[in-house]
Amino acid sequence: MLLRVRKITLFALGCGSLVLSYYLGMALSALASGYISPSVAGMVVLFALLKAGVVREEWIKAPANLLLENLMLFFIPVTAGVALISFSSLKADVISIIIAATLSTWFVLWIVGAVTEKIERR
Repeated sequence: MLLRVRKITLFALGCGSLVLSYYLGMALSALASGYISPSVAGMVVLFALLKAGVVREEWIKAPANLLLENLMLFFIPVTAGVALISFSSLKADVISIIIAATLSTWFVLWIVGAVTEKIERR
């Protein structure tokens, strides 16, 4: 019974830490006039809280794993939204979309390859 209460408490602390870091990230984003994404700023805040020891890894491990295990569900609204876009409205931008997608894909592949080679050398 006590172990179950401890797990529930740790899960609640973890959820609270994740939500708090997101809202602090939103505040930082607002202070930066929106130049930083609130979710990215929230991750930076969470990282700082973890490094400072204010938040413990064991607190956020279970909520983070739950979110990662169900990550596919978060993409359903985005996919549905993209599927509902009228492709006739994209006609004017199709060339720039193809160029941006191609260049960003090659850039990501290049970065991943460079990082992988660096890690394998160790």
